[in-house]
Amino acid sequence: MASESHDGIVAEQGSSVWSVLREEACELHWYVLIVACLLTFGSYYIYDFPGSIGSGRGNTIENHFKAHQKIYTESMNQYLYSVYSWPNTVLSIVGGLLIDRYLGLRRAMLLFSVLILTGSVLFYIGVHATTYWIMFVARIVFGLGGESLSVSQSAFVARWFKGHRGMALAFGITISFSGIGSSFNFLFAPAIANKWSVDAAAVSGIAACLISMLACVVLVMADRNAECRGYLSVAVEDESDSTEKDESVCSDVLQMPLAYWLLCAVCVFCYTAILPFVGVGKNFFQVKYGYTGDAAARCLSFYRITSAVASPVIGLAVDSVGRNTWWLILACSCFVAIHVLFMATMIPGVVLMVLMGCFYTFLVSGLWPSVPWAVPSTVVGVAYGAMTSIQNIGLALFPMVVGAILDHFRQNGNSTAELTQDLPPLEAYMWTEALFLVSALIAFLASVTLLVEDQRTGGVLSATSAKRPQIVEDLNRLQNDFEGVVPDLEGVEYDGEESQDQVTEPLTGTARVDAVPNEVATRAHSMK
Repeated sequence: MASESHDGIVAEQGSSVWSVLREEACELHWYVLIVACLLTFGSYYIYDFPGSIGSGRGNTIENHFKAHQKIYTESMNQYLYSVYSWPNTVLSIVGGLLIDRYLGLRRAMLLFSVLILTGSVLFYIGVHATTYWIMFVARIVFGLGGESLSVSQSAFVARWFKGHRGMALAFGITISFSGIGSSFNFLFAPAIANKWSVDAAAVSGIAACLISMLACVVLVMADRNAECRGYLSVAVEDESDSTEKDESVCSDVLQMPLAYWLLCAVCVFCYTAILPFVGVGKNFFQVKYGYTGDAAARCLSFYRITSAVASPVIGLAVDSVGRNTWWLILACSCFVAIHVLFMATMIPGVVLMVLMGCFYTFLVSGLWPSVPWAVPSTVVGVAYGAMTSIQNIGLALFPMVVGAILDHFRQNGNSTAELTQDLPPLEAYMWTEALFLVSALIAFLASVTLLVEDQRTGGVLSATSAKRPQIVEDLNRLQNDFEGVVPDLEGVEYDGEESQDQVTEPLTGTARVDAVPNEVATRAHSMK
């Protein structure tokens, strides 16, 4: 009887799951999600053009310039990465303000999509005319829209899935598909350049951005139609005084707890150990392993493909287990190991790139969801924007250093007298690997320090998902109890030189820190 009862329960649960799936399959927001995935496809496709077709052997922008008796160095190639990141040191925060307070989501999406498409067209013109400054301007224009469009995509998905099942899954799908755009670049752009020309490869970038532009138009029309039909609530712009809010942004950032700044350190030094490496990885693999250009590009694509496939699974696992700080330590230590293996062994590049993709997913799953636990709820948006800005500062500086290192070792790098397709020697790439290794080591030290700091201030970030709500509740109660013992000093008269600060000194000094650390109070406030 017990077995029959158990079988009946399992059958009922299975029927319930299929019923839910059938219901969800009829929901409009899942079909909109398919189009939303294409919104950032073009920007991810063209971002790594300097890494896939910029320099090296075969039909590259470098050799295209040299065929026209023009200079194109490794530094010039890496500047195309840096100049994309410089606008985003500010726009990561400003982009959110444009969406929320000034343009609205739909107009902002259209603006950012047009900027990306314009950047891709200008880049093609610069390549075709072998005019570096046009390519440089193109990357600036592209940078003005690239990161902000990703913010718009997240806001759009959140708007359509608010109140529905599957929001976390929807975000995982959009992030995964965005990585596919970068993989397609390494898979197809070098092949197109070698079969036809670098001009044709640049045109493929325009085509990818046109797909994203079309997706943007469809999403805007769907959003407007859904409002008219009552499927979505009408978007209301914030009518409050934005000037006062804007002025508080800097003070909000400066008052962030130490745990937040350690998360920023992990973020910037992990990303600078990965993305600039991908930018030179194609040429590095040709020099180290003797790969052809196409084979090296395919090898690099496994990093994004692996992270795209693993994102939903690993994200769900990290969300279920918790212990975010431990996942960060694992990811950072593995990045250190991977760069050591690149320097000291001949393990196939594809194996190490698959590992990098896996642990990159652990990094993303442990890092970005930790921010709301580390800062007050009122400044979560500012915290994300500031972290992204700091990240882009690192991503702007590192490619410049990498380019300078490669040019230092490269023969004939600054001369058009001899048109050579030789790459920098392996020694040059070992120096860049040393740079990436140091960056990963700093990230590892920051992650360990974060664990110590988190344990000191309550252990929210390193707690399991099951225990975290109880810890938050305890911190809230501790904060409320502490607030209850603070005396009301209004109307108190002070004699002589005695100040209010002196009266409250027992509560603002060591005794207060021992009772409830400031970071604990901040985190408790963020959970209210």
